[in-house]
Amino acid sequence: MTTYTWSFPQFDTAPSSEGFTNVIKVIHWRMDAVDGQYSADAYGSVNLDAPSSGNFIPFENITEEWAINTVSKAIAKRKSKINITEIKSALDAQIEKKRNPTVVPMKAPFKG
Repeated sequence: MTTYTWSFPQFDTAPSSEGFTNVIKVIHWRMDAVDGQYSADAYGSVNLDAPSSGNFIPFENITEEWAINTVSKAIAKRKSKINITEIKSALDAQIEKKRNPTVVPMKAPFKG
């Protein structure tokens, strides 16, 4: 069974914007997939809309759950057809390729 784990290596913030401080402009995300001894990962970033008084959360109050929901919604809004399910499917395919490789590198059986 594959386990998927989110992480957020960086938040690009503006010191001030729209009257708020430490405003998140870009969230850099990573999703790791592990199935036994095999693993794969995906990385991306999403740009966020300008904050308003109704949707602003101070940087120090954001949570991992907020980041996951925000990234998931931002990915879903993109014009591209990629979504979280497809990202997980791509990770599964990477793991399967590692589990059952079609090409295996080998060193020459002779010296030289």
